[in-house]
Amino acid sequence: MRVLILANNDEGLYKFRKEVVESLCKKYKVIVSCPQGEYIDKIKELGSKYIRQEFDRRGTNPLGDFEQLIGYIELIKKVKPDVVLTYTIKPNVYGGLACQLTRTPYIANVTGLGTSIENGGIMQILTTNLYKIGLRKANCVFFQNSNNRKLFIDNKIVKRHTRLIPGSGVNLDFHTFEEYPDDTEGLRFLFVGRIMKDKGIEELLSAMKKLHNEYPNTSLDIVGGYDEDYSSTLDKAVAERYIRYHGRQEDVHSFYKNTHCVVLPSYHEGMANVLLEGASTG
Repeated sequence: MRVLILANNDEGLYKFRKEVVESLCKKYKVIVSCPQGEYIDKIKELGSKYIRQEFDRRGTNPLGDFEQLIGYIELIKKVKPDVVLTYTIKPNVYGGLACQLTRTPYIANVTGLGTSIENGGIMQILTTNLYKIGLRKANCVFFQNSNNRKLFIDNKIVKRHTRLIPGSGVNLDFHTFEEYPDDTEGLRFLFVGRIMKDKGIEELLSAMKKLHNEYPNTSLDIVGGYDEDYSSTLDKAVAERYIRYHGRQEDVHSFYKNTHCVVLPSYHEGMANVLLEGASTG
């Protein structure tokens, strides 16, 4: 049996779906397709084959999206998978449509709504209609948030089989339980994620500044790379000493271990991995 996995990002696939890929590789022939990135070799080490498929995961160019659809159709015809598993908006939409056109069974995973649905306007209407087309004949659609599932059902975006799953899950061998840290030297908050508006970074900094002014022994550690340019804003917050910015980190467990509270004011996560990892650490 051949399983084709379509994703928009190799890092997210490896960090949050590694165990899924690894388990599937033990039973089936697994092919992963996504844009080239630094985690591809690690994905292949799990036992899967990799086929490169480049596209702009945030782009709104109709020509680029059409090329992605054609690329998926050609990929499916070449691989001849027994089932396709898709993650995130573009693979869900264009991968789902490609599966319909090639009459290939497929399962989609809706990890969150995304900015195009959350922000409303013409992009919400367009994305909603694209989702209706892409998920129309999915054998099953997984949701990681009950509100997202209800929204898709109420708006008739999905009509067939759906399942609610409790997030992506975490590996307890990596995110082991830790004793709660001592608070005699102050209370530490932690944000782990990409630095961008939709993760709630502006609200987070504003709240932390007010909190620190009233309670000087509180602080915030921020771990993550920039998706949008907030460098000057973070530099100013660091200079005012109410945050510490650590940039992108491969190993985040030590940060969870030494914090008192994990904060993620995201606009539209499903069941966020960061919160699962924080809960697993204690």
